[in-house]
Amino acid sequence: MVQVPYANSNGQLSVEVELQHASDVFLIDQSNFRKYQSGQRFKYFGGHYTKTPVRISVEGTGRYYLIVRGGGRYKYRFF
Repeated sequence: MVQVPYANSNGQLSVEVELQHASDVFLIDQSNFRKYQSGQRFKYFGGHYTKTPVRISVEGTGRYYLIVRGGGRYKYRFF
């Protein structure tokens, strides 16, 4: 099983992702991550990006997961 990157937020969290190709990039909270894993509709921050780097910021506490689909390799950092 592939490890999904995540970070814990204490109120505000940002991620920067460097893509090799156009990709869907999502930052999703824990309850929506479970929906994503089971194939249900889920809410997310992000979207489809064709330019890099991608920066997404969220407000809220808890764990947020980074999903990158369709772009092959990527680099990321939470801050």
